[in-house]
Amino acid sequence: MLRHRSFLLTAVLLFALTGMALMRPQAQKEVEQIDQQIEQLQDKKRGYEARALRHEDYIQRLQFDDRAYLEMRRHGQLADENRARAAQMQEEIDRLQAKKQQILEKEKRAGRV
Repeated sequence: MLRHRSFLLTAVLLFALTGMALMRPQAQKEVEQIDQQIEQLQDKKRGYEARALRHEDYIQRLQFDDRAYLEMRRHGQLADENRARAAQMQEEIDRLQAKKQQILEKEKRAGRV
C-alpha cells in the first residue's frame, strides 16, 4: 500500500513537472510565483492560528480566577483578531489558487500542458 502510494505520488509529480516544462516561460514563472505566495500565506495563516490557540489557552487557564475577567476578555479579543487574520489569509490563498487554475486551464486550452 505504501509503495503504491509512493509510486502514485511520484507519477503525479513527474506528470506535473512535465506539464510545467511545456508551458510558456512567462506562464511557468507566474505559476511559480503564485506557488511561493501561497506558501508564504500558508505560513502566515498557521502563525495566526497558533496565536489564536495560545490566547484560547490563556482564557482556559484564567477562567477560574474571578479577578482575571478583563484579561480573559482581552485574550478573547486577541484570539478573534488572529482568527480573522487567518481567515483573510485563507481568502487570499483561495484567490491565488483560482488564479493559478485559470493560468493552467488557459495553457491547457492552448495545448501547452
